Amino acid sequence: MKYGITGKRRCNTTLAKINFYGKKEGGCVDGFFSFLIAFSLILQHYKGFLGNAGISVLVLGLPYIVLGLLAKLQNEKISVEKIIFPLVLFSLYKAFIHEVNFMGIAQAIVIVIYYFAISEGVINLKSVFKSASRIAQVASILIIVQYVCHYIFGFHLKLVPVSLLLPESSQWIAGAETGQVGINGIRSELYRPSAFFLEPSHMFLYVFPILFVFLLSPNIDNWRRKIAILLTVGLFLTTSGMGIGVSCFAWILYLGFNSGKLNNIKLKNVFRIKNLIMLITFCIVFIVLCFTVPFFRDSIVRIFVGESGGSNAIEGRTAQGFNLIANLTGVKLLIGVTSTTVGIQFNMAGFVATLYKFGIIGTFLSYAFYVKNAICQKVPYKWIAVVIVFVSFFSAHTHGIFYMLYYVIILMMGYNEKFTTGGKIR
Repeated sequence: MKYGITGKRRCNTTLAKINFYGKKEGGCVDGFFSFLIAFSLILQHYKGFLGNAGISVLVLGLPYIVLGLLAKLQNEKISVEKIIFPLVLFSLYKAFIHEVNFMGIAQAIVIVIYYFAISEGVINLKSVFKSASRIAQVASILIIVQYVCHYIFGFHLKLVPVSLLLPESSQWIAGAETGQVGINGIRSELYRPSAFFLEPSHMFLYVFPILFVFLLSPNIDNWRRKIAILLTVGLFLTTSGMGIGVSCFAWILYLGFNSGKLNNIKLKNVFRIKNLIMLITFCIVFIVLCFTVPFFRDSIVRIFVGESGGSNAIEGRTAQGFNLIANLTGVKLLIGVTSTTVGIQFNMAGFVATLYKFGIIGTFLSYAFYVKNAICQKVPYKWIAVVIVFVSFFSAHTHGIFYMLYYVIILMMGYNEKFTTGGKIR
């Protein structure tokens, strides 16, 4: 089912000549636009002519999007898929439920237009994924180079242009310049580079869906497997606890539950002798890494124990936030308190921040899309949705507009089956 409006059935020669599906005559424009969308997540932390560079890119892309929707409107109904519709409502709900202002409304309109474009095929989802895949591969290669520079040549390779960052991104500058200073300003013995991302968790949130698509899609080939290995190495080297854990989970699914050449991931396949051997081997390798590779061991310890007697990674990301929402009652629990968390000095994970700002109603609308995908999608998109929901209880970024748009694009690629019907993605 789709929700939308119907246009007049007439022909417009000019619009009809514009290609919005990545075919030969419009491939260059389509590819460039797809790259900008894929890169907007990184640009959101930099200065732009409209707030930040990320939203500036989305606004610059509006003429392309609107022309595509108008071309559709000439002959048919433009609409949004039922599965995305809760996110459309969520965007509008956020703009009007608390502090109403021009920028909030304008931002909601931009995102809603993009949701319509995703639903109508105006945005080439496969092309965006290809761009994101290449960005993730480059990041993984660069993080290996950073390790070589640090451990062999004794310096940190800086890949973030910190002078272009927004003031509110200043908490990451020290880490980007040293690879060892956290957002708390404390220097760690653990080297934690993240290529051109501002911190390891940012790289994890960007890369893991790509890893799942390459590793868990049917008919995996050697090239996809090599890319999956490269992305896994990149995530491990970030020392992100979530990155290491989710990467291991992806490989456990691949090694333990695949059917062989067709790579159909099913629970019953775990009882295959080959799969059992692979799972045992994987567990042995993991244990050996924990005992023999210092940075790997320290990354694991940091998740559950913490550094220098401080809170562990899980407690540090959740404790204070959950204490805050535990006190919400009545109307505040239903519709939230405020549309901003400015002034709150501790981490607010996606779930906690959404419940605090927009209440049960906003939380339901924001999760409906992911839960639907987790229940109804096929592998690997089902597991991507599951991980997003899980990570939202620890990470603050899963409910940001850029990561939500990014995840919608990838999950809708699976929903429309463009990955399996449109050829292999490299």
